[in-house]
Amino acid sequence: MKFAKQKITYPNYDFSIFIPKNWEWKVETYETEKIILGIDAVSELDKDGFVDVISIQKFKSLGKNNDLKSEYEFWLNGMKNKPENEKLIESGFTEILNKKSYFFHTKSDTGRYGESEIISFILDSGIEGVFYNLTASASQTSDLEKNMSILVQSLMTFENLNN
Repeated sequence: MKFAKQKITYPNYDFSIFIPKNWEWKVETYETEKIILGIDAVSELDKDGFVDVISIQKFKSLGKNNDLKSEYEFWLNGMKNKPENEKLIESGFTEILNKKSYFFHTKSDTGRYGESEIISFILDSGIEGVFYNLTASASQTSDLEKNMSILVQSLMTFENLNN
């Protein structure tokens, strides 16, 4: 799917990514020492008042793990304690950007129109015990497939500039 893009680069040149043109984005600050840096990019409101979001975070292992697989398993165990209305659709090993990664596909299963469907990828940052989390969150509307396709295509343009 083709769409107009804009390239954004994190202010300290940690990473870059192409996001849909005219999306607003901002550097986030976090209340935890575990998250080193991150951004959120948000679409304009759709006709029903919903937004789609791309979120990128660089973080220290949440489970004190040094390797990607152990971090994935830590997250997966945490998924078992997710809120009642969130369902894990699929997860596992994959390769994105020619790098080993793990993914999670979750969605709200309340049946309410516009609830979120989320695909997240965890990748190594090149620093032991530090990882990237790339997340695409699309509203479950009639445009879900098109919008999720755009979000995932955007995530595939992520580039770690520290390599």
